[in-house]
Amino acid sequence: MICTARSISIVVLLTLSMANAVLAAGDADASAADAGALWELRIAAFGRYGPAYPASEENQGNFVPLPIPVYRGRFLRLFEDSENPIRGRVFQRDRIKLDLDLDLTFPSDSDEIDARSGMPDLDLLLEAGPELELEFARNNLYAGRWYLALQARLATSFDGLDPSYRGVSYSAELRYIAQLTSRDEAKLRITPTFATDKYMDYYYRVAPEFATPSRPAYEAKPGYLGTDITVNWTRAMSKNLSMVLGARLGLHSGARNENSPLFTEDVTGSVYGAFMYKFWESKRRAAPRPDDEPAE
Repeated sequence: MICTARSISIVVLLTLSMANAVLAAGDADASAADAGALWELRIAAFGRYGPAYPASEENQGNFVPLPIPVYRGRFLRLFEDSENPIRGRVFQRDRIKLDLDLDLTFPSDSDEIDARSGMPDLDLLLEAGPELELEFARNNLYAGRWYLALQARLATSFDGLDPSYRGVSYSAELRYIAQLTSRDEAKLRITPTFATDKYMDYYYRVAPEFATPSRPAYEAKPGYLGTDITVNWTRAMSKNLSMVLGARLGLHSGARNENSPLFTEDVTGSVYGAFMYKFWESKRRAAPRPDDEPAE
């Protein structure tokens, strides 16, 4: 199981830097409706077991325990949602909204991956960019909502605190969210992803100096990366304790770089889970946003 001090320190530093940015931004007065505390402090434990990188036949485990500040502002939400840890509201009208979205991918040690042995490690990858979301259908069963989200994310890897630009990924995501009970929420997401050549290079390029008889040199190409199908379940176990369990199926058949020697599996699977315990919350309440309101 992989859990390096470097990756934990980077995540903590990113968390603290975002928290400082939020404090500087401030927020409007809370309304009478209770949308939760403006600030919370939680202890979280996150675990994942799945492919070392997209279309890898080798799996790895990651476990990261760390403190998390939760912030519910009008324009910025910090670590409120484990699937979308940082969201910045730019625009919302009726059922259309524009957010700023962020995602983190754990690092991988190349010496523990046969296909990448002797190559540079895959560092912590931070992806950030806009997401345009359209709510196009609702149903009365479990207050279900259907969304179409268009995402573009700029990727940056971190070797320690040294950042490197890694290109851009593009996704069109279909998602369904259902409120099963007052404590249980379920999500389904179908996400085909495309990427630029520089993004593909990060995972699939084999530079001449790393070529071997069984791993020929390869130049990655831009295009289709694969499609993820993700399901997860969130349960509020008590007022202060919540749990998230999920599974993801990666479909990479027909991907642009399936001829790369680093592309070793057409179908991959992963599971993940998180426990979060709230040990403090501010007296000041958050002002509700339109997407906090229940479906009609």
